[in-house]
Amino acid sequence: MQSGFRSDRQKKRLMAEINVVPYIDVTLVLLIIFMVTAPIVQQSVTVSLPQTPEVISKTNEVTEENKPFVITVTNQGLYKTSEQPDTTLSSRDLESLVAEVMARSQLNQEQPIYIQGDRTAPYGKVVHIFVLLKANGVENVSLMTEPELVKP
Repeated sequence: MQSGFRSDRQKKRLMAEINVVPYIDVTLVLLIIFMVTAPIVQQSVTVSLPQTPEVISKTNEVTEENKPFVITVTNQGLYKTSEQPDTTLSSRDLESLVAEVMARSQLNQEQPIYIQGDRTAPYGKVVHIFVLLKANGVENVSLMTEPELVKP
């Protein structure tokens, strides 16, 4: 006779289905981890920077008023200026160099400030002086490059 209740044997029957919820959770966590780390991995790619094509400027006349002020980063990571090319400045002298460039920029807004780095100079030194000048309000700062060689 069967009553409305299940027997003990039917109650203890195991399910033969796989629970996929934990697998979906792990997959989503891995997807998020890969999405976050992908841009970081791409930034560490080593590249060889190209040379720039020569740009012909319409205003090639250099007067005393618009004469550029050039900061050079040597291959040892030291700094020199176009006004005092014989004087070498170290990282400790950056504060006075930035103050000088800020004063020049305030006196003449049109005076171009160029930063040229030796090909073997530490890249961080070139970027550091560039960022320091920009952060201190010097707007007319540019990086100098070498024109590419055109083969006939």
